[in-house]
Amino acid sequence: MDRPALRRTAIRRLLLLAAAIGGAFTTAFLLLPHDPGEIARLAEVLPLPLLAGAAILTWSVLTPAMVSGTLLAAATGIVLGGPAGMPVALAGAMLGSVVAFMIARRFGRVSADALCGPRLERLKARVEHRPVLSVALIRIAPGSPAAVLNYGAGLTRIRLREFLMGSVLGGAPRVLAYTALGGAIAEGLVWPVIAGFAAIGLGSAAVALVVRRRGAGGALAAA
Repeated sequence: MDRPALRRTAIRRLLLLAAAIGGAFTTAFLLLPHDPGEIARLAEVLPLPLLAGAAILTWSVLTPAMVSGTLLAAATGIVLGGPAGMPVALAGAMLGSVVAFMIARRFGRVSADALCGPRLERLKARVEHRPVLSVALIRIAPGSPAAVLNYGAGLTRIRLREFLMGSVLGGAPRVLAYTALGGAIAEGLVWPVIAGFAAIGLGSAAVALVVRRRGAGGALAAA
């Protein structure tokens, strides 16, 4: 098959993958409850162990569907409470990230490689040179789309364990913080909410300072 035909095939496969992800997101948006009170009432239906298992399963399905991890973490805190919800949210977030990573690796990487030009290959090489740091920095950077990162990392040559290490290092503080915030909001506590937002802001500012001083911004920008 000639190169133009290969490119057309690669584009079609990536478009199909994007359509499947978009369809999953739309389905989740239409079917999931939008009222925090309705989410909180789930805690009255199931015992804690089943709630924890259901939460982890929900993360593993909704993270590949591009549902915001911030919303999932807050919902986990609302349903399970902060202390019980934090380890559950962290486990669910990492499992969901791995599922999305593997979907992209299985169904998109070959097609993405076929479409990469020299410039994009250089950018990928910069990320792959320091994979754990690159993933961690993107995870913790303010406003970074973690759901997109999961798929983007799967299209590179980053190994799964490197992706998981970077995800834990960079993503755990935010997941735990937003889960704690969800639990505090559900309990009507004001000061923990304020302290949580302050901690997230200070952490993001500290990471930005480290990135600038150590010159790690190149890997972040490349990613």
